[in-house]
Parts: sequence; C-alpha cells; structure tokens
Amino acid sequence: MNEKVSATHSFNNMNLPVSMDPRDYGKVLVLNHLIMENDEMIYRSIVESGNKTFRIDISKDLMVNTVRIQGAVNLEWTDTRLSRDLEDSYTFKREIKKSTIYFLDGEIALRKQLLPAKPFLKASADPKLNCDFHTLDIETIKKEGKIIPYLICAYDGKDYISSYAQQVDGVIDQKTLFNSFFELLLSKVKPGISYVYAHNLSGFDGIFLMKHLLSHGKVKPLLFNGKLISIQVKVLGSKTIVFKDSYLLLPYL
Repeated sequence: MNEKVSATHSFNNMNLPVSMDPRDYGKVLVLNHLIMENDEMIYRSIVESGNKTFRIDISKDLMVNTVRIQGAVNLEWTDTRLSRDLEDSYTFKREIKKSTIYFLDGEIALRKQLLPAKPFLKASADPKLNCDFHTLDIETIKKEGKIIPYLICAYDGKDYISSYAQQVDGVIDQKTLFNSFFELLLSKVKPGISYVYAHNLSGFDGIFLMKHLLSHGKVKPLLFNGKLISIQVKVLGSKTIVFKDSYLLLPYL
C-alpha cells in the first residue's frame, strides 16, 4: 500500500496509525525481513509516511509489534494483539509513553494514563478527636411480609457486642433481643454521655430501637423535617446513651 490508512489517533500532536499491519502505515520499503535479535526471530518492516519513517519489529509469535519512529522524533511504542486471529489487525493494546490505549475494531475502547501525583503525607491525629463511640447495625429477615430483627451488633473499634434473637414457639423473641443488647451496651459505656451511630437510624434502625428503649430510661427523640435525627436515653444513675444517624452526617464531611 502506498497510502496511509485513514484510521489514526492523535498522540503528542501526531496522528498515529491504528493498526498492527505494517502495510497500513504508508509506503512499504521493507516488509517482514527476518532477523535474529537476542536469540529471538523478529520480522522487521520499514515504512515511510510523509516525513516519518517507521521501523516495525514483529515478535512473540506475531502477537507483539515494537514500533519506533526513526530520525529526530524520539517515540517508540508496543502494540499487543488482544485476539489470536492474525487477520484482525485492528483489535489490540497500545502502550505508548505513560498511556495504554485499547482498540476494538480500530476504535478506541479504553484509555488509561499514569498521572503524576504527590505522595501521601502522614497526618497527625487530632488530639481533640473523640474516638469513644460505638457503631451499630441491626440484621433482619422477612417473614410473612414483615421485617423482623434477629441480630444486633455494635463495635467500638476494639470489642464487639452481639445479641442474637431466640425463637419461642416459632416466634422470634424481640423483647429479649433488644433488652439483652441494651444491657450489654450499658455494661461497656462509661458514666456520662456515650454515642452510638447507626447508618440508617432515621429510616430503619431507629424504628425498632424506639419501641424497646422505653423500658430502660427516659427516652428523648429528636426529629427534624420529619426525620429521626437522634434518640437520647437517660438511664437511672450517671449514664446517657445517644443514638445518632451516621448517614445524615455524610453531607457535612
């Protein structure tokens, strides 16, 4: 072929052929000349196109092309077939400088590029940061069209608190499940105010908690725009537990 194919892509202000067939690069001067290099058979082609001369070395069982533009332009890249079909010269991966471009039938399907980035700096811990809290989750099952909790778990960064439901006459005992969990939680928290975060308190977990917290102390829910923001439980003595919705905190992070 004496003319370069129309399928090209732009790289560093140059239009490069989208093909693994040397004949698609322009005017062929040498086609598939067999040489030995580093104990490997290589088929070398030399192709001219305008003011550019391409040296194309085909190796690895005809699966890999190493292409270099001869002369003043210092540019080299590697093309690797993505298919064992040697007739398909337009589906391949091109690794050029810090870019990797995937072509499918001559069209760019994916482009990846390594970008410079500054190293991560080690951040010092905020001495005022309060890490004394629990996170909570309630697991449920659906039975006869109703959502029923069967497990409550909390974690403070070191230890877990878990309460499993028991079945009595085929019915999951909700009262014992929640009472057992709250007693375990009370045994872990210190006097004063303690916080427990549930990721969907306002729309899910809080509905189950409210019903069973009333028997443990003075319950004070906080609502905003119809949403349950928090539940405060003041227990007889010196302990207060505040349940909060961690999902509602995300817009402020």
